[in-house]
Amino acid sequence: MREINVRNYIPNLITLTGLCFGLSSIRFAFFEEYKAGLICILIAGVCDALDGLFSRILKTQSELGAELDSLADFLSFGVAPGILLYLGVLSGLEIWGYVAVTAYIVFACIRLAVFNLSQSSGNQAAYGGYFMGVPTPAGAGLVMLPLIHSFLGFDWGINNPHAVAIYTGVVGILLVSKIPTFSLKQLNLSIERRFYLRFFFLFVLIVLMLINFLWQFISIVGVLYFLSLPISAISYKKK
Repeated sequence: MREINVRNYIPNLITLTGLCFGLSSIRFAFFEEYKAGLICILIAGVCDALDGLFSRILKTQSELGAELDSLADFLSFGVAPGILLYLGVLSGLEIWGYVAVTAYIVFACIRLAVFNLSQSSGNQAAYGGYFMGVPTPAGAGLVMLPLIHSFLGFDWGINNPHAVAIYTGVVGILLVSKIPTFSLKQLNLSIERRFYLRFFFLFVLIVLMLINFLWQFISIVGVLYFLSLPISAISYKKK
């Protein structure tokens, strides 16, 4: 009987954990617990980063893992944010809110399908430190900004649902666009000794910000990412 190596299943277990948090986010959305739903999506994002990291460290990449990762991403960063946004902001628009959210989810599905095709054909999804288009986890963060801002007392999204519907469609288009965006997947995991202290300080600072100023921190990061899109395009052209 072949011995089962638990190490080979660690990345897939992390992926499935993220999928469970994505499903929990949808459940919280129907109970109008939008903050809890958003936190579940954030944890799913952490799981999405960790499964890829562990698969590279443990050298356990597999076709099954790639397919599970895409399916989990579609639910956690496509369907779940769409449902949260619709129930939290766009439900008053009825059909137009539904159309905007459906468009975003469809574009997220297309994005992941193209990503899978690029991997199976041998073409990497990241080109020298860049993605083509906005990745689905980043797209989920962008599309949730109107709801996050409402937690901070800025109700521009709730007061202007038509603008949010247009914004949601724009984010969906960015997912399938050819705009180069910065990718962190090409960063070298080995950190030189002299940078250990800086890396540790930055990590602790981010954790403290997430604990004490969760929605403010996420809002600022989302806005900065949106503003970085033209910068990444210019940088890509120069290279």
